[in-house]
Amino acid sequence: MKPSSPLSETPSTTGNYFQFEYDKDYQRLAIQFFDSVDQHDLQGIMDILRQYPYHIDALLHLSDVSRMQDDTPTAVDLIERALYSFQQSFHPLFSIIRGECRLEYRIQANRSFFICLFKHIIYIGERGCSRTALEFCKVLLSLDPIDDPLAILLLLDYYAIRCEEYNYLIHFYTEQNQRLNLDGLPNFAYSTALAYFRLSSYDEANETLQNALIRFPSILKYLLDKLSIKPDRTVEKCRYFSDSERYETNALKCVQQLYVVRMSNEWKEKDELEFLRNNVNQVIHIIEQNQDSRITNYKKLRETCYRRTPVNVCRHIILSESNEIRGFLPNDMENGGRFYNVDPFPPNDSIASFQRTERPTMQINSSYNGIGMLLRSLLPNFNLENFLVAPDAQAGAVGGGGVGENDAGMLQALQESIRDFIRDIGLTNIGEDQLQQHPADDDNDENNNEFD
Repeated sequence: MKPSSPLSETPSTTGNYFQFEYDKDYQRLAIQFFDSVDQHDLQGIMDILRQYPYHIDALLHLSDVSRMQDDTPTAVDLIERALYSFQQSFHPLFSIIRGECRLEYRIQANRSFFICLFKHIIYIGERGCSRTALEFCKVLLSLDPIDDPLAILLLLDYYAIRCEEYNYLIHFYTEQNQRLNLDGLPNFAYSTALAYFRLSSYDEANETLQNALIRFPSILKYLLDKLSIKPDRTVEKCRYFSDSERYETNALKCVQQLYVVRMSNEWKEKDELEFLRNNVNQVIHIIEQNQDSRITNYKKLRETCYRRTPVNVCRHIILSESNEIRGFLPNDMENGGRFYNVDPFPPNDSIASFQRTERPTMQINSSYNGIGMLLRSLLPNFNLENFLVAPDAQAGAVGGGGVGENDAGMLQALQESIRDFIRDIGLTNIGEDQLQQHPADDDNDENNNEFD
């Protein structure tokens, strides 16, 4: 790692810029890695790790394969090894605690660090360490707060609510709304209202939730469907809520559904549902009067501001460790004919960290969803046609023949070989205590050098 200057100066360009660099040996290994991926040569990837046990992209690739086989401990271990490798190359002035260090996502060598942090956040969140996950969300956002290349803002409110950091969430929204356009994100609109409610700030909670319901009405339908709750007749009769989904773009639907998948459990308690019900009734009254300018203004915003799913949201979906979330990836997302799980949807202005001879592009069927694209990236020989067949055929219905027993056997054998490989090369476990400069754990006080 070395200090650098931002590649393009803008009025919002602040902070101290750094970038990771590949030496000649690592460039050679990087070329070898991507050649192995293109040639469907998993053994070649393992050979790279024998030469260089902490090769970042190889660790990321094998971590995804392990996760796909539900071997989460191995997947987590490989991500921690990758983070440990990054830490060993940190510049002395690079500190993730202060929140002033920047990395440009367009630089290829930097992108793996973003992706490792994102996956680490997912894994520690699954272990119930919501406070630690929130702190790492702050770290990831601080690296590129304006572009937010992995859309970590779609996770920050979730972990803030989970670890009961309600004051932080409200403060972050208040201070950063204008700079980051947070009021255009459905998750912040609803989560901020929930934070006010749980702090017993009922006036602010009611006002914020009513505004959220007017601006993003479809979340009500998605949330009730997710919780298997039948809406009241007044809600069913209100076309503003019942018909809202018909007039929304796929991009807006995607972001709203992401919120509901993650946050539905936070809204299912009796008090929260009563809070929601009361404000829905108030909004219906506002709509019936038809005098509030927000009704027209927000409708125009929904139709014009969410025309296409942003590429950072697509990366977020691919990297999220949830099949339900990956299902929201737009089918028409263009990717230049090539997809790598270790670098999904690279920027159009990407700056290569090594020079590689151009290979024939891997064609991607437009009908593949996010899961299919990931499988295709990890295991190009995996039979995606079997993966995408109708459910009755997958269940072994007459004429279907069942899904890919050979594929399942291949995956199982692959996972066993990965476990054996990790054991054979003799790598010791990387614990959290070896990841220095990491944010405060869940048990620590909120005054641990937090930054907004």
